[in-house]
Amino acid sequence: MRFPKTVGTVLAVALSTPQAPVHAAPAEIVQPPASVAGATRGDESFLQIVAHQDDDLLFMTPDLNRQYGAPSVTVFLTGGETTGTPFPGPCAYSESRDTGARAAHARLAGVANPSWNTAAVRLTSGKTVQVDTLDQAPQIKLVFLRLHEGGDTNFPGGAGQATLDTLFNEGPGAPSHQATLGSLPADGECDPAYANQAYTHDELVATLTELMERFRPTVLRAQDPRVPYGYSRDPQNPADHNDHIAAARFAGKAALGYHGPDGNGRVILRNYRDYNVRMDPPNLPASAAREKRKTFLAYLGPKRSVVGGWYSGAHDPLPDPDEPYFYGAFPSRQYPRWSNGTAWAAQDATGALNAFAVLDNRVQAWREPVPGGAWSGPVPVPGGEDLAPALGVVRDAAGLIHLFGFRLSDDRIVTVAQSATAPGSWGEWTVLGTPDPAAPGFVGGPAPVLGGDGRLTVFVRNTGGGVSALSQLPDGGWPADWADLGGTRVRDGLAATLAADGRIELFAPTTDGIGHWRQSAPGGPFVRDTAFLGPAPAGPLTVSRADDGRLALFFHQAGTGQVVTRSTRPNGSWATTPESLGGPAGLEGVAAVTGKDGRTTVAIRNGAGGISLASQSAPHRSAGTQWSDLGRQVVGTPTVVLDAVGRRVVLALGPDAVLRVARQAEPAADSPFGPWQSAGN
Repeated sequence: MRFPKTVGTVLAVALSTPQAPVHAAPAEIVQPPASVAGATRGDESFLQIVAHQDDDLLFMTPDLNRQYGAPSVTVFLTGGETTGTPFPGPCAYSESRDTGARAAHARLAGVANPSWNTAAVRLTSGKTVQVDTLDQAPQIKLVFLRLHEGGDTNFPGGAGQATLDTLFNEGPGAPSHQATLGSLPADGECDPAYANQAYTHDELVATLTELMERFRPTVLRAQDPRVPYGYSRDPQNPADHNDHIAAARFAGKAALGYHGPDGNGRVILRNYRDYNVRMDPPNLPASAAREKRKTFLAYLGPKRSVVGGWYSGAHDPLPDPDEPYFYGAFPSRQYPRWSNGTAWAAQDATGALNAFAVLDNRVQAWREPVPGGAWSGPVPVPGGEDLAPALGVVRDAAGLIHLFGFRLSDDRIVTVAQSATAPGSWGEWTVLGTPDPAAPGFVGGPAPVLGGDGRLTVFVRNTGGGVSALSQLPDGGWPADWADLGGTRVRDGLAATLAADGRIELFAPTTDGIGHWRQSAPGGPFVRDTAFLGPAPAGPLTVSRADDGRLALFFHQAGTGQVVTRSTRPNGSWATTPESLGGPAGLEGVAAVTGKDGRTTVAIRNGAGGISLASQSAPHRSAGTQWSDLGRQVVGTPTVVLDAVGRRVVLALGPDAVLRVARQAEPAADSPFGPWQSAGN
């Protein structure tokens, strides 16, 4: 990641004596055996692919520091060698940033006086990469490819050379290449073990896939391949860095050739937003933000001088962690590009529980025919390849489950329904198109709902920052044209429900508050409630409806991450002030279900990466809510549903990409939950 170049220019003039190049230990060409190159068979394992040496620290933390008991590898594609620095050359600056990355990752691992083993590893592709292993915690590795950074003005165009984003956009078979540091005279003094290499589009994809096979991750992390929020209150700062986008796209393409350890299909791909998180409310509590800042300061290195009030780190002098609108904004935020949602399980027409997630680049389904019985799955839903993790799950009037997704191969909203004749089987996918043909890649994830007339409606955030909707025709088909419902600064995480009066109500998180739409009459057009604004939520919304028809919204409070609720009064009007449920901070959304006792239960992924759960002390009563910790490290957001008996069931994906289930003993809010069980194969 890099700050605007104007800052780098000022620092290059103002900083003190240039730092001498930092060299890695002499490297030996080695081919480590698979048994030590990655995770032990069956273990959870993490691999991050990012563009620059600070990207995982800024955009994937605190998720990153929850995993350090398991094998974790971060792959840095570029050298991050922006020109205009106080170093004698690009290679010296890049190596200094490598030192910063080692310092930060040692801190995350809890190692006070770290030492690293550095090796030049020749891959079967013929490329040589640097692999650094933390001696005190050898499950921690950093891999450096040392490609040229997009902001390096010493890197010339022409002669078949391409920046990372151009290399991706030219596609397979293109003759252009990206050279490693040390390939150009302007690079300065570089380690010859990694110099004079060149990666074509195909070679880079193959190299990343080979690294996945070597290190065997069950969770893959990458940056944002489709930047959805292009506007900015600060026009001097771009929506994102081209290197970030290209790194994410290369990671996603390489993942198509990787199918989990030993090809078992157990792999989750998670993408994280980058620069534009600063436009959203802070979603980390103060304690987590402080720790994230300390890790970033470890990367920057000791302050060696102050220029114009800016922090100047010995490892990386360009970022200013105290500048409030850019680097200073990142420690208090972490947002995924696509959340997996809070409602990804449901009963089908037979009463059987079904759960859905994207694993191994395809939609997978689990099914429990008998409450408390054995689960089947995961089984791929035919035709559900290459969908974003943000799935919409809804039952129709006949009890059949419909899935909605955003298809990455063509940026279209698609849907499929269960077969009415064979439980667990599916029909054909239907393409619903996009509300924004000119820029379909920036459309948000789908939020479906069943209307009072028995027809389904699906909502998405559109490219203009508002909401678009598509409703089924009376014959069950779908129209071609989406309706633009308006709205501004809408984020992903829409929530919709059918109100007691038969009208659909839609709620949308925005950077300014909560957007609200409702039908003018059952089955009628949607009308925007411009007065319905409250504090901006820090992430997705969830809406629940009690037996008496009262609605309640649940979301994370900005700045604290705690769960808050905003509900309707008995007369149907909305409470003006959100009510806190207390409890731990959480991320990415609040799952909620109302039991037969009228009490709502919520579940979150808490700050420690486990699951916390709470139930109302009485219907519509949040005061006195008691939280419990169900443990179990998870990836993404859990969901909570009722089984056919009425017991609350919590489901979550573990970092080993296995579905876990915990169930109440009895159908009552105070009933304890049993131990976690693995679902399916």
